[in-house]
Amino acid sequence: MPDIEDIRNTTPKRSHRREESSIRMIVRHHSASQTGDFWSFWNNTWSKFTPSWQTGGYHEIILRDGTVQVCYRPTMVTNGVANHNSYTYHICLVGNGSFTDVQEESWTERAKRAMEKFNIPIEHVLGHNELPGTMTACPGINMNDVRTALNNNRPLSGSTSSLLQRGDQGNSVKQLQEHLIQVGENLSVYGADGDYGSETESAVISFQRKHKLKTDGIAGPRTLAKLEEVLSNGGGEMSNNKPHSSHEKAWNWAEKEGLMNGERPKDALTREQLATVLYRYHQAVKGEK
Repeated sequence: MPDIEDIRNTTPKRSHRREESSIRMIVRHHSASQTGDFWSFWNNTWSKFTPSWQTGGYHEIILRDGTVQVCYRPTMVTNGVANHNSYTYHICLVGNGSFTDVQEESWTERAKRAMEKFNIPIEHVLGHNELPGTMTACPGINMNDVRTALNNNRPLSGSTSSLLQRGDQGNSVKQLQEHLIQVGENLSVYGADGDYGSETESAVISFQRKHKLKTDGIAGPRTLAKLEEVLSNGGGEMSNNKPHSSHEKAWNWAEKEGLMNGERPKDALTREQLATVLYRYHQAVKGEK
């Protein structure tokens, strides 16, 4: 059973209502983004189409951690597919053609629930790009596979790993490490080496503790989703631009010695900037000016 976030009483609405009996199709979408929820979509995109768009695009949005945002009652017409909204029920998965295991599990449960509620057969569960007059990559997945999985009541395996833990290796781990560094976690020994060792585990625990998640050192769906959220909001601790405690002594020394300008310690350092720092240090050691 997925976590449900019911926001129906707070979302923008139109005055017109339809009968539930008019719903004949369920349409699957993807957001074409790796992060987001109803409010980020509304603030960044949908609100720009007002007053013609009086609602958002979807009745339900499935977040990366499998949480389902229930955005509108079935009687509300939303803006999922132009010229097809009067008779469709829209469910969107946050992602750009890749989805987590828990998202697929939530999709299966919510799609089956809607099929039963509105008496919709499997052949009327369609992707956005399967409706007449549409030209889009949405929903970013082969709908024949989706319908087969629904028919067998077996959720598809997510195309994106929904769990990383100690002992894992590869690009997914490296990306996790890079993101942890970006939000200010300490991986000063091994850095983003693609190996989920004790340092990465400690960094994940630190991040989980700060955001009141289960502190198990495992980068599961909720931890990964929170990490994406923090990054999309400007990088969390990085936005402070204060040195991590493990680097503070060195930063203060470098600033005092005139090797750094004393500003924005968490910004990325280019190779040419590093060369300048090393050159200035070399000058300082030799007593040059």
